[in-house]
Amino acid sequence: MADVSIIFFLMALAIAVTILHTFLKQAGRDEYAYLALVVGLAIGLLKVLPVIQELFAGVEAVFMLYD
Repeated sequence: MADVSIIFFLMALAIAVTILHTFLKQAGRDEYAYLALVVGLAIGLLKVLPVIQELFAGVEAVFMLYD
């Protein structure tokens, strides 16, 4: 089974970004709240990108595309 630590990381990141977004939105800092969402999304995508790349490499190996 694959390493599940990335799931816990993404869960913690989502909780932290949601709390930060809520606090900033309540404080009237809407621009910073949306910036926090974008930064959280970028961090999450950068963390998931190697896993997706590994998935595509596995699919390529199974079907022997480009051979």
